[in-house]
Amino acid sequence: MPAWSVLLVPATLAMLFGMLMLTVYAENHLLSPRSMILHVAKARKGRPEHAEQLVAREFERLLRDSQR
Repeated sequence: MPAWSVLLVPATLAMLFGMLMLTVYAENHLLSPRSMILHVAKARKGRPEHAEQLVAREFERLLRDSQR
């Protein structure tokens, strides 16, 4: 068994940890309802009606999820 194969175990664990951390970051900062609403609100081409529909839809979904 080569010596470099022993180093693959910690490297694999570090890679998995990094992927999990990137997933958490993406869910909290890029895919959260708050960030999506802010993105639509800040978009230059976004119409106010579109932002209002998105906010209403997300609000209804959050209400349904919180009642479960």
